[in-house]
Amino acid sequence: MADRWLTIDPGEDTGVSLWEGSELVDAYTLKMRDVADLLWSWLSGEVTDASVEHSEFFAQLQGHKLIRVVCEDWVIYPWKAKSLAWDECRTARLIGAITWVANKYDVPVHFQGAKIKERAVAGGAEAYFLRPLHENRHANDAIMHGVFYVQTELRV
Repeated sequence: MADRWLTIDPGEDTGVSLWEGSELVDAYTLKMRDVADLLWSWLSGEVTDASVEHSEFFAQLQGHKLIRVVCEDWVIYPWKAKSLAWDECRTARLIGAITWVANKYDVPVHFQGAKIKERAVAGGAEAYFLRPLHENRHANDAIMHGVFYVQTELRV
């Protein structure tokens, strides 16, 4: 089976999109708690609660080799630092878990800034968007990360 790669727009509601070469396979919105668990299931072959709960998505992963993860990075902007006092930084924790799982299985992780969306839309990302737009905004953000990666990094 063909190699696949994953893009992730992390947050409480996390957008993920699955790619094969430069082609979008599918995109989903998952709860934060399920993302690293699904990644672990895919790479380790272990069945987890998340792989059972999201069996439709998981079925698209099984039998394919994961060759990269593209993830939006998370940084604390200086002008927002005060407002994050006592924040649990759950998004940063998720990114850490994703990175740890990927590194354990020798899957490279590529980080992108949050400011790629305008260029991704200019590159045609909207043609891939799931509808309705509002309900799928996190999945569509992950799609934008995939389109941007294809535009700037992918050598097919």
